[in-house]
Amino acid sequence: MYVFALLIAFFASPAQGSATESTLASPEAPLFGEKKEERVEEITDAEKAAAQKRRDRAARVVVLKWPDTSVDYQDETIQRNVRSRIDRADGLFFPSVDLYQNGRKFPDRTIKPVDQPARVPDGNLELVRQAVEETSKLSWNDLSPGEWGLLGKELRRKEELIWFMESVEQREPVFLLYTMIGYAAENSDDGGPPFYESIGDRSVNYYHYLAATMALQDPSLLSTLTNQEVKGMVNYYLTELQNDAFPTFPIDFELEDFFEKEPFDEEYEVYLNGLPVNVDEDGQVLVPLGRLDIYMKRKDTGHSLSDQLVVDKFEDKAYFVRNDARKKMGIDFIDQLMLHPNECSPELDGDILNFLAIYAKIHGSSEIYIAVPRYGNPNKVFIWRYDRTSGTLQRVGGAGDGYPVRFAVTMSSGILYNGASVSIGPDLESQGLVDDPTDIVDADYQLNAGGLPLDFALRGHFSRLMMGFGIEHAYNLSSDGAWAEFYRTPAHAGPYAAGEIRVVDNGVAEEPKPIALHYRFWQRNIYGSVGVLVGRDAALGFGPRFALRVGGLNTPHAVSTTAHFGYSWQPPIDALQSGERVRPMVDLDLRGGVALPLADSIQQSQVAFPVFGFTAGVGTTF
Repeated sequence: MYVFALLIAFFASPAQGSATESTLASPEAPLFGEKKEERVEEITDAEKAAAQKRRDRAARVVVLKWPDTSVDYQDETIQRNVRSRIDRADGLFFPSVDLYQNGRKFPDRTIKPVDQPARVPDGNLELVRQAVEETSKLSWNDLSPGEWGLLGKELRRKEELIWFMESVEQREPVFLLYTMIGYAAENSDDGGPPFYESIGDRSVNYYHYLAATMALQDPSLLSTLTNQEVKGMVNYYLTELQNDAFPTFPIDFELEDFFEKEPFDEEYEVYLNGLPVNVDEDGQVLVPLGRLDIYMKRKDTGHSLSDQLVVDKFEDKAYFVRNDARKKMGIDFIDQLMLHPNECSPELDGDILNFLAIYAKIHGSSEIYIAVPRYGNPNKVFIWRYDRTSGTLQRVGGAGDGYPVRFAVTMSSGILYNGASVSIGPDLESQGLVDDPTDIVDADYQLNAGGLPLDFALRGHFSRLMMGFGIEHAYNLSSDGAWAEFYRTPAHAGPYAAGEIRVVDNGVAEEPKPIALHYRFWQRNIYGSVGVLVGRDAALGFGPRFALRVGGLNTPHAVSTTAHFGYSWQPPIDALQSGERVRPMVDLDLRGGVALPLADSIQQSQVAFPVFGFTAGVGTTF
């Protein structure tokens, strides 16, 4: 029996294994492949979010296109020059129409530009809903006609709480508010504007009509109405709109008589009263008369223009959204900036300052720059930076100082530790001659203070790139008081080796001759350098830098190669600054590297000597 039971268990085990495999493969159990795909998707989403965050922080440069020229924000020369001048290698460029924010402008004209709210706060939606709810509870005979009229005016003021619709969430409170204003108008004894207007050749309850225009875009809004009388009035106007009983007109998105649908759709989304709409092949959208909140959104880099159009009478053939925006924020803006182009902070009218403040707020922490290529020349660009604190433009540079390369000259001193220095004994100093050059080589190369440097340097800065050259003299600080090296003469051209130094004349080798040494108290290093700067002021020559320097030493005869970390700082002394290019500078520099002796050096037997040190100095940019 025992053996029989074992046999049953043995043959039953494969079936149990199959059941286990079936369970693992069931849809309820996640597969490893699925987990991996989910992980990849999570990483991709994180990368997208990080990329969007970088774009949100990037500087935004709005290029105002000069009239009757072709150079615009897409011009590569402008982009290169501006990025260099503002030190924003990741700067993004946009057309002037993006600045136009007539729709987001707060209705109260006494609000200062820096106090522009830019967006409708979520709390305002709730305030409107509360007013709607309180009004909807009233029956027509709860108030006198005069009181209904006063209530209607009070509700109209609530309309300013949602002064611009850019999202679906804002539509319903506005729709309900319109219905209640229309309800108050129906119960009042006021039969004229602003409660009643002429649309085409018909007089209408204007706010019930506006509610109907919103329902024309989204009929589901009607389901939010509980007052059947109000619902009937709005539905009546909606039916009339659907039957073309009221006039319509096109809003047009062409720019400078040009429109191409495919690139426009790739770049922008268009919203009317908070709902996305499609623009036809001619760049037009047909709309009814009334209130229109127009919003263009960039698909990859944030917000574009906003506008609000309130039209009761159809006078023009169409409303050209981008052309009107360009006239205000392109042509008119340029005229104001170029009136006194060299002023540090140009005077601008209220609307433009409002638009700048709003544009800065809706783009978070991005720095905002305005660039104007004078006469359409991409190499003569005026640049201003928007100062969020004061709400003004501050000039970064003008066409007169538009050379993209900034220069800096510095004078520095400090301490050098130079392992390539040579100790000279007192007997050799008095004698000045030696038969064997190895006798004067110090066998102990200790890194004592080698020299007191005086460095004079000229640097050029283009964006983050730095190039420079200079000359450095270092006074010997060692106990011996001087450096020693062979004279560079035809008879001593090297190589030098102990006991083998000979003067060859007509192929005949002569006996070794004594060698005269050259003693110097000052060491000279003529060098060139290349490096990069980081930080917001890199293009101006300020901030941290990393550089490589290669120079030729005269004592000892050697090539010095050093890596440098430096920092340049502008002291806050206005009296020392002249214009935008001339600025005082405090410069710090750390170095470390090696000196490589040449074949004609007294230290030719050494492979390399460590060199390091520190300098500090002053200078100026220009």
